[in-house]
Amino acid sequence: MFCTLNTHKVDMDKLLGGQIGLEDFIFAHVKGQRKEVEVFKSEDALGLTITDNGAGYAFIKT
Repeated sequence: MFCTLNTHKVDMDKLLGGQIGLEDFIFAHVKGQRKEVEVFKSEDALGLTITDNGAGYAFIKT
């Protein structure tokens, strides 16, 4: 799995990095059958755990 920021296209220049703004969109790309998921945010925080691999690439922990 990897994530892109503000684009649904697989664009290696738009990989999720260290800076995420309030107006940004995160798109998760996973291997397997395509599906669309809608998330309803009812609290102030979304509750994602985003970390990096030590080489400057960020990812969402599952």
